[in-house]
Amino acid sequence: MNWDTLLSLLSITQESLLVLVITAVTCAIIGSFLVLRKLSMVSDAISHSVLLGIVLAFFITRDISSPLLIVGAALFGVLTVFSIEMLSATGLVKNDDAVGIVFPLFFSLAVILITKYARNVHLDTDIVLMGEVIMAPLNRMQIGSLSLPKAEVQMGVLFVANLAFIKVFFKELKITTFDKEFATLAGFSSTLLFYALMTLSSLTAVVAFDAVGAILVVSFLIAPGASAYLVTKDLKRMLLFSCLYAVVNSLAGYFLALVFQVSMSGMTATVAGVTFFLTFLFHREGLLTVLIKRRRGKKQVYLDLMLLHIGNHSGTQAEAEEAGVETIKNHLKWEPRAVETRAQELIRQGLLARQKARYVLTDTGWERYDTLQKEYGM
Repeated sequence: MNWDTLLSLLSITQESLLVLVITAVTCAIIGSFLVLRKLSMVSDAISHSVLLGIVLAFFITRDISSPLLIVGAALFGVLTVFSIEMLSATGLVKNDDAVGIVFPLFFSLAVILITKYARNVHLDTDIVLMGEVIMAPLNRMQIGSLSLPKAEVQMGVLFVANLAFIKVFFKELKITTFDKEFATLAGFSSTLLFYALMTLSSLTAVVAFDAVGAILVVSFLIAPGASAYLVTKDLKRMLLFSCLYAVVNSLAGYFLALVFQVSMSGMTATVAGVTFFLTFLFHREGLLTVLIKRRRGKKQVYLDLMLLHIGNHSGTQAEAEEAGVETIKNHLKWEPRAVETRAQELIRQGLLARQKARYVLTDTGWERYDTLQKEYGM
């Protein structure tokens, strides 16, 4: 392999990384609002059903590079959302069921039309479904003296459009997302804003086809926002964190894909799932924290139970038996090792002491005993 070929390959991979990062960030900022509005499954429906818009627009234009393909895709994305909303509004079909009815219908029609009438056209079902960002730099466009990947330019324009939309309508988006009733009373057109958001989501999904495909774009739309929502509940910070997650996922996915020689978009989606799972486990209120708190809470219950048992029998005729070092296990129905461990912990906290062959409460232990009686209504 000569130097020119090597430099050309390096240039392509670098451009692929740039396309991947821009795609991920563009999807993340608009996807955050889909997460907050609980429209994650609707994004899945959009990303699949816009394919029918692309196919029908191609049959009209007979030009795979026509901008009308993007327009057709966006219209079908909005049509998908409208159909789902109309079905849900009847009250006869739940929202999730409506999603499961509408998007498989549109998507299956698109796949049938492609396989039947567009076999020799670059509407390859594998590329449409899975995408391949490494191929994006091969489809280029000229801007002045610059030759840039078409996907890079399109995603760059869409990134600016998404960012501008969020910046201009940030207050309205915030209000309609978190309090629809107040938005209606305040005179905000939540319906118009909703469909504008869905239109941008549709455009984002279809423009991302070349890079990440119809299936994996859902991960790019949802995973960064979902991860960011676990970290912060502040909307501005959430948008920032979702972009950071998108960049980290892209960089990690890109380099891991080179190492293992697998799909870059697929690896990036995998990394997005892993980063979400790690955030879910280790953030401030994550699963691991909850489990630790539960474990500590369970441990404290046993300590309180032992303290109450000893306090209740202090000064009684049965004290020597009920609070005896060797006999208390029979009354608490605990294993000897568990009794010893919990007694040592209470001693360490200064609540309990050993007096000859029995356990007795310290002054601090009696204060804790009185508090526990009040808490448990004894």
